[in-house]
Amino acid sequence: MELFYSRDIAAGGRTLDRDESNHCVRVLRHAAGDVIHIVDGRGCLYKCRIEDADPKAVGFAVLEVEEAYGSHPYELHMAVAPPKNIDRFEWFAEKATEIAVDRITPLFGDYSERKVFKKERCERIVISAAKQSHKGAVPQLDDAVSVRDFLAGDFEDGVAKFICYCDDTAFLGVEKISIREALAAAGSDKYAIMIGPEGDFSREEMALAVEKSWQPVSLGESRLRIETAALTAVAAVYLKYI
Repeated sequence: MELFYSRDIAAGGRTLDRDESNHCVRVLRHAAGDVIHIVDGRGCLYKCRIEDADPKAVGFAVLEVEEAYGSHPYELHMAVAPPKNIDRFEWFAEKATEIAVDRITPLFGDYSERKVFKKERCERIVISAAKQSHKGAVPQLDDAVSVRDFLAGDFEDGVAKFICYCDDTAFLGVEKISIREALAAAGSDKYAIMIGPEGDFSREEMALAVEKSWQPVSLGESRLRIETAALTAVAAVYLKYI
């Protein structure tokens, strides 16, 4: 079953946009009367019938709605520093969407090599990944922020907050534990996980994170690329629930 995407369907919109319409009619050869399935990016799947097979604006009628389509039993917010090669961040966003993530925030840290993030292309990749993996919800992709601004933000009560760090944390006066231990002890189904840039987080950023009640965690002995570390964290949360 192929899925289409409409950001307007929940508000009463009854046409697909130009790209989705072209794919529906010219690529997949759908015609008036065909039944198609559309996700709204908010968790719902709509069973629809094509009324007008216009390759620029497919018109449809909604037949049925299924809520929480392709949902997962937790909330995960990943804050990840984009590497110098932006393709690697886009790969992470795609694969994290396929597994299960709710929000992605790009971070700029003290040691970041990349200082610019344009999210339009990444948004398209995330939408495509959500459709491919049969998710009704599309992860929220934020504008990039500094690590300090991110740490200064407000987080909902009960969110388990983990910051992945490569080096020893003795200077912080707090023990670094494995992500497996951290997840087991969380007592929550809501998580926020931070992954730093190529040079990791600075000591000043780590001190601020600990001050803000972020638990330093380890992803194991292997030295991982940013996108590999981030996806490992996403998978660790996912595997806790299967």
